[in-house]
Amino acid sequence: MANFDLIAFDLDGTVFAEPHNEDIRPRVVRAFEAAHRAGVRISVASGRPVNMLGQTLMSAPWLDWLITVNGASVSSARDGAMVKARMMPRDQVREIVSVVRSIGDGAGKGGWSLFAPNRTCFDAALNEMFSAEMPEEPERENFSFVESVADRWGSVEEVSTVDAALDSLSTDVFKIGCMFASPEELGAARQAVEASPLDGLEMAQVGPTELEITRAGVNKGSALGILCRELGIDESRAVAFGDSGNDETFAQSACTFVAMGNADPHIKAIADDLCPSVKEDGVAVWLEEHL
Repeated sequence: MANFDLIAFDLDGTVFAEPHNEDIRPRVVRAFEAAHRAGVRISVASGRPVNMLGQTLMSAPWLDWLITVNGASVSSARDGAMVKARMMPRDQVREIVSVVRSIGDGAGKGGWSLFAPNRTCFDAALNEMFSAEMPEEPERENFSFVESVADRWGSVEEVSTVDAALDSLSTDVFKIGCMFASPEELGAARQAVEASPLDGLEMAQVGPTELEITRAGVNKGSALGILCRELGIDESRAVAFGDSGNDETFAQSACTFVAMGNADPHIKAIADDLCPSVKEDGVAVWLEEHL
């Protein structure tokens, strides 16, 4: 019998070595295939929405389950059937945006992203910030990050402001994100939200300048618990791989949490075990040794 019944894995920095890419290295794919043949169920655990997972991954015969948008959605990779959706009311999202904008000194002028059922929106400010960061397009005039993402994954749109996206929605929201110009601005925004009358929120810092917000208790660790209960699996029989701030709640689960060699230092400090970096096929190396 395999040592685990469920494998959950983050994407960027864990099995995707390059930003905004969807290529999993062959050794990692072989490890997932071997685990699946042994009867282990396999799940993505990503901050991305389903429509941004990529066709290569979504067509993989060894992929069974999808934990997406930081655990706000748990669904089947086979037929898309929803196991659990945990969303924020639109009015609550408006209040979050208002609080962040109120902090002054320009810190409230970050770029926003919004994720809702069948909607993935980036505002113009975020598109500009991401576009400026794309080193592979230095000579392309008027390069648009959103257009490049839409070309690859579809169902991604640019909106003038996050308010415009909220005005056009007919559903509640899985996750909202904001990217700031500096870590200091992110820190000020986080403090403002924590000090506000707002409650019922979960915040995850992804990198030095990106903040992701979901409903209270909505995170990858709690979503893993939901999936384990759905499958009748003891959480101690699950292993999860990750590298950044939205993976840290795996440490609150009874699962075995394995941090990548390239993980943030605080993630390594709270993990149950470590594996080599994503560029060294760390997930595959650990599974080959422990599965």
